[in-house]
Amino acid sequence: MQAAGFIILSVLGTAAFTLVLRGTLAAWPIGLAGSFSRVVTLALLGGWVLARGSGWRRLRSGGVGKTLLLMGAVSIAINLLWFGAMKLTTATNVAMLLCLDLVFVVLIGALLGLERIGWRQLALLPVLLLGMSLLTGAGREGWGGHFLGDLMAVAAALAYAANAFIIRGILRTMDEEAVSLYNHGISTLGFMALVLLGGELRSAETALWQPAAWLWILALGVTAALSLPLYYAALRRTAVWKLRAWTLSAPVLVAVFDWLIWDTHLDFGQCVGAALVLGGLAVLVHIESRAMLEKNDLASVASKVNGAIAAESLVVPGAGTGSSP
Repeated sequence: MQAAGFIILSVLGTAAFTLVLRGTLAAWPIGLAGSFSRVVTLALLGGWVLARGSGWRRLRSGGVGKTLLLMGAVSIAINLLWFGAMKLTTATNVAMLLCLDLVFVVLIGALLGLERIGWRQLALLPVLLLGMSLLTGAGREGWGGHFLGDLMAVAAALAYAANAFIIRGILRTMDEEAVSLYNHGISTLGFMALVLLGGELRSAETALWQPAAWLWILALGVTAALSLPLYYAALRRTAVWKLRAWTLSAPVLVAVFDWLIWDTHLDFGQCVGAALVLGGLAVLVHIESRAMLEKNDLASVASKVNGAIAAESLVVPGAGTGSSP
């Protein structure tokens, strides 16, 4: 499958995970939801890794063991910052500020020389971010009085952007499923810490005896096991900034499903925001397609020129002139 296919599947997986996470957190505290669902995720990913290819040998770090630990530590930090921000600021502020990871990705890629982005694509970033701001209703509940929570959300976005480059480096050595297994396994420690420090077992006594609550845990574990490898597969095949830009379409899909399933209606501003995000991505597709056509045309011209030069080099001097040696 080509990069575009994995990007689409990754966006769909992210949207599905968001919807299931919302239902799960309505029944469970954050730490228990993460810890219990990771049992399902790790079982599925572990079985998949062991049953395919080289089996357990796929888990060999190949010299990137320290980088794997760094990835896991950053993932734990992201979860703690994200969940902490949810408690200290509004959900809309968190949703918008986490989108700043796209800006951080562009900055990190440019400063470290990891990725180059054209001015046309760069001009689309403010449009996409404005669309996300309108879609999430950022600022509608007020920005004041939430400085610490907002700062934690920005820090989570920065960590998310940095981790994307860390993971992309690991993917040069390991496959997507194995890296997902390591990431989920290490980051589970952060959820367990939330359970222990927050005393969540006492506050979740009702959920422990509700079959519906456990179905949400099962659904969250399955979607996590599917969505993260798809995201890594797309990350291996495309630029980090481009993938993060496409991921902005996931909230639009969530809004559509909200409307279809829960009859949640978007106001005019949110509809404009969704249109800006989708329109910006459509322009991005056009720019990338045009660049690919130009690249193919240049390659075709270069191939013809090289072929002509090679043909001329095979011509014997004086051949066909009737002269004798």
